[in-house]
Amino acid sequence: MIPLGTDVPQRRTPWMNWAIIATCFLIYFISNRNPFSLQPTALSPGWNRFMLQPLNLRIYQFITYQFLHADLLHIGGNMLFLWVFGNMMNEKLGHLPYLLFYLAGGILAGCGQALTSSAPTLGASGSIAAVVGLFLVLAPLVNIRVWFFFIFDIPSIFFVAFQIVFFDVLGTLHPSDVAHYAHLTGYATGLIVGVILLTAGLVERDHYDILALLNRWRRRRTYKRLIARGYNPFSSAPPPSAASVTAAAQPQVVKVMPPPDPRVIQLRDAVLQLRRGHQLSEASRRYLELRQIDPRFVLPAEAQLDISNQFMADGLYREAADGYEDYLARYPTGSDADQVHLILALIYARYHSRPQRAIELLQKVLTRLHDPRQRDLAQQELEHLQATGSSPGASDSDTA
Repeated sequence: MIPLGTDVPQRRTPWMNWAIIATCFLIYFISNRNPFSLQPTALSPGWNRFMLQPLNLRIYQFITYQFLHADLLHIGGNMLFLWVFGNMMNEKLGHLPYLLFYLAGGILAGCGQALTSSAPTLGASGSIAAVVGLFLVLAPLVNIRVWFFFIFDIPSIFFVAFQIVFFDVLGTLHPSDVAHYAHLTGYATGLIVGVILLTAGLVERDHYDILALLNRWRRRRTYKRLIARGYNPFSSAPPPSAASVTAAAQPQVVKVMPPPDPRVIQLRDAVLQLRRGHQLSEASRRYLELRQIDPRFVLPAEAQLDISNQFMADGLYREAADGYEDYLARYPTGSDADQVHLILALIYARYHSRPQRAIELLQKVLTRLHDPRQRDLAQQELEHLQATGSSPGASDSDTA
């Protein structure tokens, strides 16, 4: 599979990644006897000493080998991967940190290759594998546009897993002139460094980074255990605590919980039935009756959004804001959480006179919006609110 690009637009110019690509091409045309050949050719006289040579190892070779390539296909393929995956990582890390990471990834990849093979090695693929491994951690769900007999999009986590397993892991089983162990060491470097950067807070967290995905997976497992223990998500009763779930196997005193208010169950069923029949105006009215009985009650995620959207369409901005706030409180990692942050911020900024809460929501979601129109809208609204000099407590006294 040949990568062609991603579905995430660049917000800042990745000058350092472009400079690395340009340097590789420049050195390629200087160092090769026939740079326009599609077949591996010998380097120009004197350049062999800059390859990574385990039998005649020099410290500088761990850097210089990264910028040498055997033929036009070699450098073309490597630079295509670096263009697709490196631009976004350059934006994430910044110019100098990205350069240092790129070189360090190549050094460690060279170590992995030198420890497993005595053959001379050249090429940027070990460094690029580190960049791809980092991409996998920071942006596992970003779509990669690939060509494989036809063009289609695939999440990066599947594309990278395919490359690692079918190209490198299986490639180690057969003799070849490909530096598979350099690639695998590079991938491992990127994965480890990426997790460290996220854990230490050294890069901006994303709603879709690998740790966020693992956290949602853990929550889903916990939720399934709660359901298995009899928790009713449609009831206003709070779910069992995490301690009670882990202690399920231990003898416990059974506590009889009071049954939920039958009016809540009746109104909940009515709201959901009306929603299924697309009678959202009546469903939203019955939902308000339900909330008067049980102010803590929250509908299933999609139903909660539909009711809140109906309040918004009807111009009931206070009720819409309450509905969206309840959605974020109950489903903070929901698939529509970013859009809800944006809508809620616009309500507070334009209709509900809570500028500080709007600023807080916009600052939280701005870096997570992938749609350029939504991101531009959020940026413009944030700049407008900050320019008006909103101060804490001034307008936010009108709480929802």
